[in-house]
Formats: sequence, C-alpha cells, structure tokens
Amino acid sequence: MYKKALILYNDQAGQNEAIKNLEIIINIFAPEIPEIILRRTEKKGDGERICREEGESVDLVCILGGDGTVHECINGLAELERPPHAAVLPGGTCNDFLRSLGVPQNMKQAAQAVFSGKVEAVDVVKVNERWFTNFLGIGLITETSKNINDNLKEVFGKISYFISALQTMNTIEPFPFKLTTDNHIIEDEGVMILVANGRFIGTSELPASGISLQDGMLDVFILKQAGIPLVRSVLQTKGLSEWNPDPAEFEYIRTSSLSLETSVPAKIDMDGEIYMETPVRIELARKLPFVTGENF
Repeated sequence: MYKKALILYNDQAGQNEAIKNLEIIINIFAPEIPEIILRRTEKKGDGERICREEGESVDLVCILGGDGTVHECINGLAELERPPHAAVLPGGTCNDFLRSLGVPQNMKQAAQAVFSGKVEAVDVVKVNERWFTNFLGIGLITETSKNINDNLKEVFGKISYFISALQTMNTIEPFPFKLTTDNHIIEDEGVMILVANGRFIGTSELPASGISLQDGMLDVFILKQAGIPLVRSVLQTKGLSEWNPDPAEFEYIRTSSLSLETSVPAKIDMDGEIYMETPVRIELARKLPFVTGENF
C-alpha cells in the first residue's frame, strides 16, 4: 500500500517509552512498507521543518506524538502542493485530534489501522498564515493551558487540565470582542471563544451534535460567563438539542470562516500551543488526507 514512510517522534515521555512505542510500530510497519525513515524531533519547529522538507518524497507521514506535535507537523504538510497521507499515533496526554479521527488510543491498534485502507480528506483550518486541526480558543481555555503545572501534568495527565480550569475560573475576567462572519457580526463580552474543527477538547466531547472534520464548517462556542455549574453542564451534555442555555451565558454558531478581534491583543491557544494573538482571520482553506479509524 505504501512504498516509503516517514515516522516522526519525540521522546518527551522518556527514552524507554519512545523505544517501546517504536518497536510496536516497526514490527507492524516493516512487513508492509519497504522503506521506513525515522526522524526524532528535538526542539520546537523540527516537526514542521521536516514535514515541509521531506513530506513530498514519501507516501506516508506517521506522527507519533500529542496534539502539539500534530499541530507542528500539519503546519509543514499544509504548505505542500502534493501532501502525503498522514497518520497520527497516540503519544500525548489527551490525543484529542486522534479521538476525532476515530483512531484507537492503543498503540498497536492505532498502528494496525494504518493498513485498514481507510483514508479520508479532512478539513484543516488556516489562521492568518498558520494552521490548526482541532481547535482555536481565547480566554478561559488559553489561561487554563498557561496555568497548567508541568509537574501536575506529568503525574495526573489529562486530569491536570480540569484542575487548572477550575482554578482559572476564579480569576478570569470578561473581555470585549468582535466576531464577524458572512452572516453575523457579534460585538459583546465573553470569557471564552472556542472555534472547533474536531469533536474533543481535553478528552471531553463537545456538546454539539454533528461536528465533523469533513463538513467544511467550524463550530463556534462563545461563553459569556464563567462558572462551575455552566461548565459542568457543557461537559455533561451530549448535544445542543438536549441543552437550553441562557443566551446571556452562551452562544453557538456555525460558519466556514470568521474574523476575530478583541479590544486588546489576546493570546490564542491552537491545538494546545500558545504563540499567536488576535486579531485573526480564520478559514477552512484546504483538506488533507488522514488515516482514520472505524469510528470516524
């Protein structure tokens, strides 16, 4: 099926863990793929650079890492004229984009899924001159990411995100914003704006039925007030049809593109990476071929 594959990995989980994962992958890949190239990412930007420089020379790029590693690699692949198939393998704390692709969280099963023959054209989102796969957020979600204690994250994994969110709610202040789409101009104050392409944030499924990586639409959640009862209801609700939030607290729209401005530049969280600020133009600019699981 594939003649040449590039596997990108980092060893943040520790050298022994990286070796164990690579052994599982290579044992499955070697009988099927004649040529396999391993590339270790050692510093920020390596994944993007390697994908941009080597992506068109292979049939498959396999990304072993979390959502941040995927984010880097996609910013290299999205700039290619002839991008290869991309496969994501579980190597992070939450693996939210992997969940949206329907790929198993088990390493052996995820590696085997590469040869299931299921490859789909998936929406990727352009933000000014950058790209994301899963989500973009400002406000509460960005402050939560910034406030995560690294030691806590290492010990408790995904639970650390929820602990940080609960702590951040006590200090978050509403900010003025202007959000413009083809059909809406919203000028208001909020504590969080989330622009979702995928279905999962912090391993929790978002409360909007029908979120799809293929529909050419972005799902925009505007949270106007912070509070534990409201956030709990968001996390526990399976679909917006089951939930009737107060419009003074929450707003939801769908659009293929939008512009987002704030009264002062606001830090942006994209797929768990924080390095941009508002204002931004956000649009579904292209699709990339991804290996998907049976539950996609």
